[in-house]
Amino acid sequence: MTDHVAFLALGLGNGAVYAALGLALVMTFKSSGVVNFATGAVALYAAYTYAFARQGELLNPIPGLPARIDLGGKLGVGPALILSVVIASLLGVLLYLIVFRPMRSAPVLAKAVASIGLMLVIQALLALRVGVDTPTVGAIFKPDVIEIGDAAVPTDRIWLAAVIVGLAVCAGLVLRYTRFGMATEASAESEKGALLTGLSPDRIAVSNWALSSGTAAIGGVVIAPIVPLNPVAYSMFIVPALAAALVG
Repeated sequence: MTDHVAFLALGLGNGAVYAALGLALVMTFKSSGVVNFATGAVALYAAYTYAFARQGELLNPIPGLPARIDLGGKLGVGPALILSVVIASLLGVLLYLIVFRPMRSAPVLAKAVASIGLMLVIQALLALRVGVDTPTVGAIFKPDVIEIGDAAVPTDRIWLAAVIVGLAVCAGLVLRYTRFGMATEASAESEKGALLTGLSPDRIAVSNWALSSGTAAIGGVVIAPIVPLNPVAYSMFIVPALAAALVG
């Protein structure tokens, strides 16, 4: 029994990230009807942004321009995390406005295909801009271990899970008890009904895409010290995240 608890604790890191991405998937689907397969790629972009910001550089994914921009000094954990979340949120808003807003009345399958295309584009751009220069990410939480039976379990897994659980609780409270959450539910049920009551489905969708991309960014950043940065691996996090969203 002790061994099972130890393995459960060891799996909290990856499981928490799957939960964060699943939460992000639910946010975008409830607001715009899109199963965003690019969520893992957004998390990857945020993780790379965080890693380079810690080294004093800003990753620039736009081809033809310098791959990295000097920030004038290394950023701490907090500023680098905030920068990554803000950039990922802006990316989510751009994806919605440029790609998914014009496809608002398109079939669900077409939206899914578009999101898969975006996933491949973001993944390819990052691989092109970063190349083999994969930065290492230092520990975010204080390195320590706890003994569970004969196994030594790093405490960063537990802290990571606690952060994601707190994030999920906050998101649940916002969606259930705030005007924004009720507006999101109303828009998801009926866009025409939301418009008749004075709500703007577009504003609601933009807000949810920003929040979902920010949530994915947090998941990508906190897992970066545990799972080495890899475009393919991070993008494939979407598969277990879909299972987590389905269970949720």
